Amino acid sequence: MIHHLSLLSFGDNLISLSLLAKLGEKSGVTIVGTALTQRIAAFVPDLGIPIVVVSDHVPAFYDLRKRGPRAAMEELRTLRQAILRLSEDGDGFVFEKGGWRRHLLVGATGRRSWVPSRRRNVYEDRRDVLNVVFDDAIALENAQPFGSALRTVTINPASRVEAKAIPPQTLRSIVTYLRRRSIDVCLLDPDRRHGDLRHDVGDYRTDTTLEEALALVEGCDLYVGADSLMVHVAYQRRTPLLVLYNNEPNLYFAPPGAAERGHYLEHVGRRNEQELWAALDERLARP
Repeated sequence: MIHHLSLLSFGDNLISLSLLAKLGEKSGVTIVGTALTQRIAAFVPDLGIPIVVVSDHVPAFYDLRKRGPRAAMEELRTLRQAILRLSEDGDGFVFEKGGWRRHLLVGATGRRSWVPSRRRNVYEDRRDVLNVVFDDAIALENAQPFGSALRTVTINPASRVEAKAIPPQTLRSIVTYLRRRSIDVCLLDPDRRHGDLRHDVGDYRTDTTLEEALALVEGCDLYVGADSLMVHVAYQRRTPLLVLYNNEPNLYFAPPGAAERGHYLEHVGRRNEQELWAALDERLARP
């Protein structure tokens, strides 16, 4: 039995679970995760792998800036005890990422552990370590190309990391660009920061559940958003996507093919409206 530790955020969970689903239920793997892992697993078709929930949330030692060192040490102790119990019935642990947390969690269990090597892309690197551990050959699809007939766009400017959220003026410019092309826009505004655009879009949503947001992303012709969970939802559901970055893009975490096909815009907050529109014209014209 191999235990796959899925303790990180929604986006990381979705990446790993979508890869594990390709292994199938006969692979001899158990997912060790949080209540968030269990929730996001509902959106991964045919996962078929049991999940052991060991925490209600992302452990504090993976979120030190927000939770602090005291909470990190307390939760580390509890989680390590759970890991030690699991190690009695298992051959090893696969981590989503390496570092000191790996050694603190399984350093004295006597069990093997594997971590992805950071080489090309987060999907490819996690795929590669699973291929080694399970002697498999998981295939990856590239992000969907932009369609020639763009009728509906879903936009989510928010991100769990404040610095990644799309600035209001940039969002307004994008909405104006789409309206001038008679494209219907659905705006997700979970943080209620863009209410002044409610009359400029066809559908303005606050308090959207994760399930509702997933359906809106799946049902549109293009998803546009900050670097967040919904980018990976769009990739998994085969919806074309365009990722907006305020600064230099961290394309390591982009879905496969997104970087090569130019499915992103960088420094969006620094571009004036004409520059932004020209960049959108250039991107959306690509096959």
